[in-house]
Amino acid sequence: MTTQRFRSFLPFIFKWEGGYDNDPDDPGGETKFGIDRRSHPGVDIKHLTREQAAEIYWREYWLKYGCEWQAEPLGEVFFNACVNCGAGRARLILQALPVPPAAGKFIETQEAFYRRLVAARPALAKFLKGWLNRTADLRRWVE
Repeated sequence: MTTQRFRSFLPFIFKWEGGYDNDPDDPGGETKFGIDRRSHPGVDIKHLTREQAAEIYWREYWLKYGCEWQAEPLGEVFFNACVNCGAGRARLILQALPVPPAAGKFIETQEAFYRRLVAARPALAKFLKGWLNRTADLRRWVE
């Protein structure tokens, strides 16, 4: 069972989390629909369906991290960060924001994280443009 709010935002996630990929520079390893081998070692990533990915997102991200109970659109922005840069990093970003946290400030802080990450790990530079395009699209979605 999912909520309308989750179902309304899920197309944004799938827009940016495409099909199967196994890039050696991706710390998550083998990935499909944004579900990675490192975080989900028991999942058959190569044969994962969109519906299975949605169920993982619902259970292991949206519900587990309380996205449904955060104000709109902060819950969606936080969920996106959980998917794209990990729940641990997303929680750190959220904790660093002034109260009440604003979705726009969250996105700005996430972009700064990506830039610091690439500075520290240059092999990830090839992902930066995509990450920033995604956050720019998220900013438009929020507005």
